[in-house]
Amino acid sequence: MAATSVVAATTVVRVCLLLAAAIALADGLRQLTQGGPTGTAEADNAYRFVSGVYIGWAPLLAWAAATIRRQGPLVYFLTVPILLGGIGRLVSFAQDGMPRPAGGFLASAALELILPIAIVWAHSTALRSRRAPATA
Repeated sequence: MAATSVVAATTVVRVCLLLAAAIALADGLRQLTQGGPTGTAEADNAYRFVSGVYIGWAPLLAWAAATIRRQGPLVYFLTVPILLGGIGRLVSFAQDGMPRPAGGFLASAALELILPIAIVWAHSTALRSRRAPATA
């Protein structure tokens, strides 16, 4: 039974990390090529820099997913920027209103808030199950 829970929990972590990697890569490339909202050269420069950082997270997330059985605390650290992105979206919604189309932005915010929770829960479950003594 414990082996089944480890496999299931590990699969949840792996899928969530791969989903986060795909989102980071796709959205980062889109932002890098389109640039920031109309404004100053400084704003566009900062926007493209951050999109490059976003793209840079994708291989790290994919590598952690591929090597999940060897990962420990790193997985928890990888969830922090995802959660902070979701919180940042909520702050933006509160201060500047809902962008259009609202559905895509709400879905992104929901994913950025749910993925870290799912990853931490599943990874913690897998680590605990691996450490638990086998029962006959």
